[in-house]
Amino acid sequence: MTIYVEPKAGMVINYGYVWARQARQGMEKGEKFRPSLILGVQEEQDKKMVYVAPISHTPPFYPEESLLVPNETGGRIGLDDKPKWLMLNEVNKFEWPGFDIRRVPHRRERSQFYGFVPRAFLEQARDKMREMMQANRFKIVPRHMERKGVMATANDAFARDRNQPQAQHQNNDRRPQRQTLKIPNYGNRP
Repeated sequence: MTIYVEPKAGMVINYGYVWARQARQGMEKGEKFRPSLILGVQEEQDKKMVYVAPISHTPPFYPEESLLVPNETGGRIGLDDKPKWLMLNEVNKFEWPGFDIRRVPHRRERSQFYGFVPRAFLEQARDKMREMMQANRFKIVPRHMERKGVMATANDAFARDRNQPQAQHQNNDRRPQRQTLKIPNYGNRP
C-alpha cells in the first residue's frame, strides 16, 4: 500500500498498535487495527519517526493516564458514538510510513486516515503525555527498529535518541529513577 501523505501531529490513523504489555511478551504485531493519534513527528537521520497513542473503547484502569475523546471530535472524524479514551501512558514509535498502517474500514474512500483532532485536544493530549513522562508512568514501544518488540522507558528512548548512553538505575525495584526529560520537538500541523 502506498501512502503519499506526510504525517502530521493531530492526525488519526488506522494502526496496528502494540501495547507495552504485548511487547513485554514478545509480540511484534498488534492484535487489531485501531484509531491512533499521531502526537508528534521527529526527524532522525533523514527518517520521519512518528509517535502514536492508541484510542480504545475499554475504560482505562487508571483514568488519570488517559483523555476521554469528546463525542463531537470522534464523530467528526468518523468514529462511533461509544465512549472512547486516548491512552497516554504509552506510545508506539515507528519510522513513517511503517508496516502497520491500514485502510480505515467501512469507508468509501480508500484512506488510512480518519482525520484530524482539534488543536486544543492535541495540546491537552501532549500536556497529559508530558505529565506521565515526568511521573515515570510512560513507556515507548519501538516498532520495527533496532530494538523491535522491546519495551523502553521514556528515559531510555530519549537518551538513545540523543545518542547518549542509557540511564543506569540504582534502585532495587527496577523502576526508573525520576529524571528531567527533554521532550522532542513535535511537528505542528498547518
